[in-house]
Amino acid sequence: MRPLEKGSAQGIQPGELARRVIYALVRPTVRIAAVFDMPLKELAALVEMAYFHELRARGLTLKETGEALSVSQRKAVRLATQLRENFLQPELEHNLPRRIEFMLWSQPMSEAQLRRVLRGVDGESVRKALDELLAGGRIEPRAGSRVVSFEPVSALRKLPRDTWMQRVGGLTSFAENLADAAFGRFFKEEPRTFARTLTFEVPQGAAEALQAWYEDEVLTKIIALNKSAEQVEERESIQLSLCWAPYEYIRSEGEGS
Repeated sequence: MRPLEKGSAQGIQPGELARRVIYALVRPTVRIAAVFDMPLKELAALVEMAYFHELRARGLTLKETGEALSVSQRKAVRLATQLRENFLQPELEHNLPRRIEFMLWSQPMSEAQLRRVLRGVDGESVRKALDELLAGGRIEPRAGSRVVSFEPVSALRKLPRDTWMQRVGGLTSFAENLADAAFGRFFKEEPRTFARTLTFEVPQGAAEALQAWYEDEVLTKIIALNKSAEQVEERESIQLSLCWAPYEYIRSEGEGS
């Protein structure tokens, strides 16, 4: 288990804190599973698949992943097949373009370079992600380069989410950012992490006002900060997630049905 930083989480043992944080993150997943009466066995299978996915994404071989999960080589192969057939497509549809764009912020790269760096991602998926970024005006060919390389367009834009795959990909990004924030706040005392939940009452129909606030103020501020980063050498990447919903929406919907 990864040790805690000195001075963090006083009054609780590292292992106990890890269990409590993981439990807190698991509860929302179980809440949705309960809405659809998902059997525990099926939910456990999804957790196993997600664990397999994460270890493979970290670069472990199929054999190493199977050993880490204490499963046979045969089952590891079966999990790899199920992952490829059922769960990788949303990630490729949404996360791969974001990942490539992030890499290009560090330095311009050609398609061939991206294919070499993105080990485990097939060339066709890299090509589709580049086409999506080009069509959305998020990247452009770098002027004057002998080999065609790509660099980000300075203006910040939002990726479209008009299919269920893209929406699931967006949800994955949101959940991963939540996990990063939780890890930074609970285990690293990272001052650059921030999380707040506000519960308040608004007039009926205020969702449109919240949407306008996001478009006019939040997004405008992010675009300005992003543009100012282009003028300095020292900069860092931050991922911001926002959400709002009726209070305890899942619970209230369940009671009303």
